Amino acid sequence: MRPRPANRAKEINVCGWQAVCALFEQHPEQIRRLFFDASTGKRAGKLCSYLAQRRKVYRQLPPDELERVAGTLHHGGITAVIAERPLHKVTVETIDRWASAGMPLLLLDRVSNANNLGAIVRTAAFFGVQAIIVPDHPSQALPGDAAWRVAEGGMEFVEFYRVPVLADFCATIKRAYFLVGSSLTGEPLAAAVSAALSRPAALILGNEEHGIAPTVAAACDRLVRIPGVDTVQSLNVSAAAAVLCWEFFGRD
Repeated sequence: MRPRPANRAKEINVCGWQAVCALFEQHPEQIRRLFFDASTGKRAGKLCSYLAQRRKVYRQLPPDELERVAGTLHHGGITAVIAERPLHKVTVETIDRWASAGMPLLLLDRVSNANNLGAIVRTAAFFGVQAIIVPDHPSQALPGDAAWRVAEGGMEFVEFYRVPVLADFCATIKRAYFLVGSSLTGEPLAAAVSAALSRPAALILGNEEHGIAPTVAAACDRLVRIPGVDTVQSLNVSAAAAVLCWEFFGRD
């Protein structure tokens, strides 16, 4: 049995009960196939009925087969297969719509670890950040199996946008957004949060090893750091995302 077709790169395995339930609630029509183990299958009746009505594949599998289909040990007993979602392009109209609604933005500058990306998506969804912007750069992680799994349903509430050069994009949105970059050399976070921002905030998080690029840092209105006790240099980028999203988007 080969549940996954040859165009592997064009499909995503959504693993875990929370992620699959969120997918089913928000975009059930996107589910192409569903696989689960015996214990999880007892909870999946509604999903199976939906797929049966649309003549789509759903199947209980033994543990070793489910692991093979999911591509991971950490499948949580269930895997839904969907088509890879395209990343959106940003237009002038897109920026105007964001700005007029005062939408918070999250910009990622070459965040390379898929698990970190998934954790950031979960944080973004929790705080109502609907737009994540990433550069068209080989080091930038994109939504794939691991990120979907770690996001635990957050992918259903966040849209990804890709821009050619992040520094250029930052320059474009400065008229509408106050750009806040995370940096070890920035001012303490408390001082930045206490200051009134003249525009909606767009938060920028950088690469796990190198931080945000100098050209991106130069485009920021303010660089901030999260102070600690100096036992380690910094927080993991996904933890930093949670702190910054809370400070700028979660206090209202």
